[in-house]
Parts: sequence; C-alpha cells; structure tokens
Amino acid sequence: MPPKREFRGAWIATVANIDWPGHFSDPPQKQKEDLRHLLDALHRAGINAVFFQVRPECDALYRSKYEPWSYWLSGKQGQSPEPFYDPLQFAIQEAHKRGMELHAWFNPYRAERVIGLYPLAANHVVKAHPEWILSFTEKGGKLRILNPGIPEVRQYVTRVVMDVVKRYDIDGVHFDDYFYPYPNNDIARTNKDSLTFAKYKHGDASDSSIASWRRENVNILMRMIHDSIRATKPFVKFGVSPFGIYRKGLPQGIRGMDAYEKIYCDPLAWLHDRSVDYLTPQLYWRIGGEQDFEKLLNWWADQTAKEKRHLYVGHIFGRRFSQKELPEQLKLVRKNKKAQGDVYFSAKHFAMNTLGFDKRVREKEYRYPALPPEMGWKAVGPLPDRPRRFRFARPDSQSTARFLWEMPQHTETDSTFRFVLYRFAQAPADSNPPRTPANICALTGGRSFLPRPAPKASARLYFALSAVDRNGRESRLSHWLKITPPSVPKAHNGNLFVPDTFCLRWELLPEASTYHVQVASDSAFTGLIKDREAIAADSLRITGLVGNRRYYWRVAAQNPAGQSAFGSPQRIFTAYPAAPRLIIPEDGFTGEQHQMNFRWQAAGKAQQFRLQVARAGTFAPQTVLTDTVLADSSLHVTVPDDSTARWFYWRVRAKNEWGHSHWSEVYRFRRRGETK
Repeated sequence: MPPKREFRGAWIATVANIDWPGHFSDPPQKQKEDLRHLLDALHRAGINAVFFQVRPECDALYRSKYEPWSYWLSGKQGQSPEPFYDPLQFAIQEAHKRGMELHAWFNPYRAERVIGLYPLAANHVVKAHPEWILSFTEKGGKLRILNPGIPEVRQYVTRVVMDVVKRYDIDGVHFDDYFYPYPNNDIARTNKDSLTFAKYKHGDASDSSIASWRRENVNILMRMIHDSIRATKPFVKFGVSPFGIYRKGLPQGIRGMDAYEKIYCDPLAWLHDRSVDYLTPQLYWRIGGEQDFEKLLNWWADQTAKEKRHLYVGHIFGRRFSQKELPEQLKLVRKNKKAQGDVYFSAKHFAMNTLGFDKRVREKEYRYPALPPEMGWKAVGPLPDRPRRFRFARPDSQSTARFLWEMPQHTETDSTFRFVLYRFAQAPADSNPPRTPANICALTGGRSFLPRPAPKASARLYFALSAVDRNGRESRLSHWLKITPPSVPKAHNGNLFVPDTFCLRWELLPEASTYHVQVASDSAFTGLIKDREAIAADSLRITGLVGNRRYYWRVAAQNPAGQSAFGSPQRIFTAYPAAPRLIIPEDGFTGEQHQMNFRWQAAGKAQQFRLQVARAGTFAPQTVLTDTVLADSSLHVTVPDDSTARWFYWRVRAKNEWGHSHWSEVYRFRRRGETK
C-alpha cells in the first residue's frame, strides 16, 4: 500500500527551456497552455509538489524590481511577456488549484551560464555591479557567478529571495547545487577570489584556510535566507539539492567528485545549525557500482534523521537506466523509514512517459494521492478547522453537479491550504474513521471539485472532506454525504441529418457531474468511433466522421458513485459527401504528356470538388502547383518540367451544402525521363 504521506516532487527547469517554456519564442497564451498541460501530467502521475525555476541566471520569471526578465521567457533579456502575465503567479495559481505545493527554485550565484550567449539587459547584475562578478573562461566552462565572499552579494541574494517570499504565495524556497563552480572551472586552482579572501576573512582565518572560508561564505548565506524566511513567513519551507556525494569515501567505497572540497558545499553544517528544512541530494546514479544509489541513500538518510530534518531523494531519468531502475530506487527510498519522499529531474519526462515510469507510478506506486509529510518544527498556529457546508450540488443551472464547500469558520486564524476528499464504501461507524490512502479520492486547492466517477458503479458511496494547512496538518472530517449513481439522461438530437461539424446534446441531470458519450458505426456499438468520458457539459462537438454514412450514438450520466446505464441508441446521418475515389492518373503512373487528365468518382451528393496537385505529399503551401474548385469530376492540368521533383502528388475533396468530405487518398505520378 502506498503511504498516505510522502513528498512527490518534480523539478520544472526553465533554463535553456529544458521543461518550460517549450521555446522562448512561444507567445504567452501557448506558454500558459503548455504549463497547464505539464502540471496536469504531473498531477495525474501523483506528484504533489513542484520546484519551479524562477531565477536561472540572476534574472526573473516573475515581476522583479531587482533583476531583468529572463531571456528564456521571451528571447530577449529584460523583455516582459506581451501580452503581459506573471509566470510565477500563474504557476502558483495553477499548482494550488491541483492541490500541489510550489517551491520557488533559485540559482543563488549563477549570473551567466554561457558568456556571450545572448545580450544582457542594462540592469543585469553583471553590468550593474561588475565588481561583484567572478568570470571563468578557461576550457570547459565559460560562465560568470556572483562572488560569494562579498557581504553585499549575500545581502543582494537574500533581498532577491525575500522579495519573492513576501510578494508571492509560494510554499517553499529551493536552491540547487550551483554555489562555487564545478571542477572544470576549479576556483581553487585559479584563485580568482584571493583578493576577496584577503579583504573579507572571517575571524582569524589564515591564507591556508581559503577553502574553509569559501564554505563558510555559503553557510552564512544559508543562515541569512533561513532566518529571513522564518521571520517573515514561518510556514515557507527552505531546502537545497546538493551534489549527491558529500565526501569521497563517505560512505565507504563511494568514489566520485568530493563536493566538500571541490565546490565548497557543506550540507552537514546546514543540517547541524538547522538552516534547512530538507535536503534533496542529487543521487543521479544506478544501484550498485562506485556511486551506489542505495549506499548514498542510506548515508544521507542517517544524516538528515540525526538532525530531525527531511530527506527528499533526487532522481534522474538516466539515459542508460533500464525501466526497472527508478521503480527499484523508489522502493529503496520507501524501505528506508528515515526518508520522506522523492524528487525527479525533470518534469517533462512524466508527460513523455520516459522509461515507462509515468504509466508505472500512476498504476502502482502513486495510484493513490499522498499528502506531503508534516514538519513538526514548523507547526504554526492551531490545527485547521473542518470545512463548512460540504455538499454535492449544481453551482448554477448551466453547470453539472460537483462537490462544493466553504472555508473553515475561523478563517482569520486558520491556515487552511488544501482539502482532502475521502471516499468510503460503507457508512462510517463514527465521525473519525481510519483515513487510509485507498480512501483518498482527491487533493485539491479550490472550494469545489468536479469528481470522476468511481472505478466501479456502486449502489451508494459515502464522502467526507478535511482541510489541510501549509504544514500538512489535517482537520477533523466534515459531515458525510451519501451519493448514489445518476439516472439515465435523455438525448435531445437523434435521427438527424448532420453537417461536417455538429453538436450532440442531452439533458442535464441534477445528480450528474459528468457524462459518457459513445459514437459507433453500428447499433450494437461494437465498432466504436468515439468514446469520451468525463464531459462536464450537456453537449459534445463532433467532427471528422466519414460523409454520407449512418452512425449511432448514446449517452450515460456519471457521478462519484459511478455511471448510469447508456440511453437508447440515436441515429444520425452525415449528409455531407464521402471522400471521392481517384481514377486517373493511377497511383505510381509514369507518362510523357505535359497535359494530364485528372479524373475521380464522386461519392454521395457532391456539388463541388477541390483538386490539389503538388510537388510534395505534405501539400505544404509552397509545394502546391494547382489548387482549384470545380463542379466537374475531371480536369486537364499542365504539369511543368521539373527535374528536381521526383514525384508529383494529387488529391481531391468534395463539398455540398452540408459541408466538406475528407480528402481522398493521395496518388503520385511521374513524368517519363525524370530522375528516379
């Protein structure tokens, strides 16, 4: 049984458009649609938290008074979206609607990932404060970073982070592991910060302790961020995803880069002084070998448990991983009771079903929604009160039925953030029955929920709702609702002649939340053409059916207790023409004549035809030679001499007052003597 509480996160990387936006040239509307689709895919997979990258290179994917708009958003650093929207605000709203946490992901020091890749805005920190910048242009890494040893830099980074914490309804602040540069830009070798060290030594540090000084620079920033968040919004979580190997040989047998020595990160110090709420070490290796995932997992779990902090293990969709690798890693994390969850790099792989993982977790490991684990040290205020006026009803006469409720009564002191909808097969014996993962129907952030029907129809099911605060603490349950399946809906438009695009319509039932529509080529519905469930309306737009043909359709109603029987089949007849049948030139024909006779046979009551002849089978506009509308079913066309075209292609579609047919098949022909 999957656990009821488990952190299930995914990184949404914006730098280089890794996950989102799809491309920096995409208009805002497409960016918003793509982000909705990405969050939908994560939500379906069971993910309950996202790390949304808002500052990849001292820039902003939000409205900032300190830093310019990101190049990765618009293709020009400093240029805001047009028409305007705020990506971070939009992402927060969409994540919260789905009951998901959103952690704002910052790169604390990286200023320019590749020097000169694109022009920097006038207010970018590289231009505004060149004295704060360390540049690395040697082979293997052309980048610029903020100098962590300068106190003003730490103040600046803290100010940028806290600006987001204060103005946005985020659930967490997240740092990745880009502090000092990785070894192919080894700062210890170049000593580019030696003058900074001489000026800003900590205490009695000597020249030989520059490595310790660098680590302490990071530690100071971590404490500043943590303390500032705690003083402003104590419920906001703060965590880091460090490189997966702390020290070479820890645990025994582990080989690889020593993050403590090479990039001056000391996560154990952050745990020891409680400046983080969680760690997400990037354990991007397989089980076994010199970077054994299991050994590293157990070591990190011991360190976080010792300091009573959370461990969310970082996974990657490795190119050389088998389909068994990630499920086995997830199994090991659950087996280790000191770990509280998982985070995956990166989000797009769920939508792509990379390694079959998305399908696997939806059906098995994440088949039930999970609440994030509580952080006992962050409990703020009283437990949330239970929701009020929980009911199943239509919000208005034009909508379908759904679960509705109101916020708890003591809203001014209540920290309610999301709600958990529970489903039980039998009436509970008391007001506080066991709430198992299998009973969780949904997590949501709104005040209404449009449910999917129960997997199996039941005579009745019982539902209750709880409120959950920012720290995952849960209220008592609301009162119970008994739901029975809906009656059979009545179809409104059967036995009709229909055009090429039309709507099927049916009655709205007061007890129905969605509807299930089937379209088939036979009255027994053995040849299904369309099968659509969860339609939250009283109509369905239909297009793409074959012309001059009889079809059958039927509708059933759905609600949380299941689905009704289907209503009586209704007949419809597509009155527009069927696609014409091509006659000459035959497919594959080779001839010598310039004047080609094209002829086809009409099907149904066609009144006009559209003929296209092209140099490519895609019929892209630049390849089309002839595009004409005529009443006859034949036409002579002059075919040009064109030795660059291996084949010519042609097709026809028909039309009458009811609409267009599909295009016919595509035939190709060739002029004799042309290059094969």
